[in-house]
Amino acid sequence: MEKIFAMPCLYGTGFYYNKNSALAYVDQSGKTHISSEKNKVKMIYHNFIFLRGLEYLIFGFYFFVKNLVKMPFENENKVAKNVSNSLNISIKYVLGTFFAVVSLIFALLLLGYIPARLSVLIGGYNQNTFLNRLLVALIKVIFLYLILLSIKYLTPFRQFYRFNACGNYILNEEKSIHKPTNYLNYLVFSFCFTFIVLSLIGLTANTFYKPILNLIISLFCFTICYEILLLLEQSKFDWLKKSCIITSFLVTEKPSSTEIYIALSAFSEVKFMRNRKRTIVNTENFKDQEISFSSVYAENKQRLKNAGIDDISELEFLMCEVLNVKRGKLRLITKIKETQKKQIEDAVKRRIEGEPITKIFGRTNFFGYDFIVTKDVLSPRMETELLIETVIKFCKDKKRVLDIGTGSGVIAICIAKKTDANVTATDISSKALQVAKKNAEKNNVKVNFKLSDLFLNLKSVKKFDIIVSNPPYISSDSIENLDVEVKNFDPHLALDGGSDGLKFYRKIIMLAPKHLAKNGRIFFEVGKGQAKEVAKLLQDDFEDIVVIKDYNKIDRIVYAKLKSKRISKK
Repeated sequence: MEKIFAMPCLYGTGFYYNKNSALAYVDQSGKTHISSEKNKVKMIYHNFIFLRGLEYLIFGFYFFVKNLVKMPFENENKVAKNVSNSLNISIKYVLGTFFAVVSLIFALLLLGYIPARLSVLIGGYNQNTFLNRLLVALIKVIFLYLILLSIKYLTPFRQFYRFNACGNYILNEEKSIHKPTNYLNYLVFSFCFTFIVLSLIGLTANTFYKPILNLIISLFCFTICYEILLLLEQSKFDWLKKSCIITSFLVTEKPSSTEIYIALSAFSEVKFMRNRKRTIVNTENFKDQEISFSSVYAENKQRLKNAGIDDISELEFLMCEVLNVKRGKLRLITKIKETQKKQIEDAVKRRIEGEPITKIFGRTNFFGYDFIVTKDVLSPRMETELLIETVIKFCKDKKRVLDIGTGSGVIAICIAKKTDANVTATDISSKALQVAKKNAEKNNVKVNFKLSDLFLNLKSVKKFDIIVSNPPYISSDSIENLDVEVKNFDPHLALDGGSDGLKFYRKIIMLAPKHLAKNGRIFFEVGKGQAKEVAKLLQDDFEDIVVIKDYNKIDRIVYAKLKSKRISKK
């Protein structure tokens, strides 16, 4: 994954990528807001060892404080009821400053004076100097751990830590809420490490130089800690990665699904910002009926993922169809209307229920052409493009082509568009033929459509140079085990290939020689594991049998040439 950093705030989560930053937060009314901006600095400029740790400390603190300072003022306007906003803000920050000073004094007392006194009480004055310092260091770390542990369970901090966990959860690809290089974990781990080092060194410099030397040592400790955490994060051993939980536990809390959606909005926005043409977002400036594109994208992406649909192209295709934009323009959109949001949610709901995208919108793009697709025809699949490409190679001059079981007409229409062939197409379903005829008109191509059970309504005197078919090839017993989008939304008439799935291959192969011209060829698309059986069926009347694998290395296309001298059948 790209180097994207997460930073929590009181009401949401921010993400940072290079000099791009996006912040998603929720106001007191429950409405999600997103703001993005181009920063003058980025989290880590260089990838030099130790230097990157120092940069992370400094610039991380800058963005951390920036988030904390920004949030209250933007949310304060939503909560003032009985007093003025300015008074609310003044009281809030006066009290905040007072408690911060008191907390600092209390922390210094606990971590400075008390550990030293406790070490004396425990070990006495005459103990070994190194052991005394080690004892002081351990007491300081224990006190710090207990202070942070008590703070964790205060209500405001629990919310803050949930948003911190959201950033980890997303950057970990939803595998864990703990991340070694998380900024808060980095601070806690580094402070503990620094206490131990400073206590063990025990500087005895004068009053002026001691603080400076301690600061230098502390900064060096922080840089070392970043490298340690980075090694943990990049480790191939899960137990090493998970070891960060010792300190990460203090600054994380299991987030709710709503909080994850909020964070996902910021994550999506910062990734969209990689496109330099994208406009900076601030939802505070949106009109009442406008909503952030990123929040809709993130929420529906998660809905699909929860339903087991991980292919992001499906969501983007759905959104492109609703918004009527090409995919390349989709990530430039910053806001949409509430009505469009509802349309996207409805489309996603239908997709989660198993309905194919082609059936949701009643159309699809296949072989570079647009086709109408209804419940009366199969949704065309990528493998069929390979069948068409193979047939086209043999369609030089004005060949006569017959497409058996045409369905939506994609095979016949594509061949007619790409060649000068004279194309006839048959189907037993009158409703399917109606769709096929509309598709031929839509693509401005001439195909002779016939309502026929295979060859039944064709003149026996008419010979074809090529017969092509993608017949039903699912065995009757297997239909109930098909994916929901096929079983519930494709016509069973176009799926059921009999007890072994080869019913229509047998019929077509038996009757085809009477309708093929000299040196005529026959082409089939077959199901997985059927190529050898179909090839055997062709052996009596056909020669030069060829099997072609599809894009997934599955035997998918079988074609052959009519024998000049065929074995007579009694």
